[in-house]
Amino acid sequence: MTFKNWTCSTTLAPEPTSSRTARHLVADWCIAEGIIGDVVDTLLLLTAELVTNAVIHGRSDVVLSLGRHGSRVRVGVADENTRLPLRREPDPDALDGRGMALVEALADAHGVDVEPFGKVVWFDVTTHLAPVRSARASA
Repeated sequence: MTFKNWTCSTTLAPEPTSSRTARHLVADWCIAEGIIGDVVDTLLLLTAELVTNAVIHGRSDVVLSLGRHGSRVRVGVADENTRLPLRREPDPDALDGRGMALVEALADAHGVDVEPFGKVVWFDVTTHLAPVRSARASA
């Protein structure tokens, strides 16, 4: 099922610095949406993991999309590779291999939508909204 509430979408280059760029974009989006608390750290971590996976395995431009439905935020990371992500048991001494395990552990829901161009790996996190005076209200 395709998510229809994307409010922000950007294309990132298939390079390692895209993970950092994605974190900045998500942080700015959370401020604009009035999303606060520890959940922002979860959004940043999981986004970085999925973007890194897309850069390494997708070998194409990466499209980062953000949206919300009520208190749920969905982050989607698309690439042109049709190969589905696999969760592997991480080696405790390895520096990588934990991305999908983190998504499974920290997201409220997650999945993969196969599209004609490739795939979108997504996750949902339930958020907390800032008090009435959000960033949008004060602008």
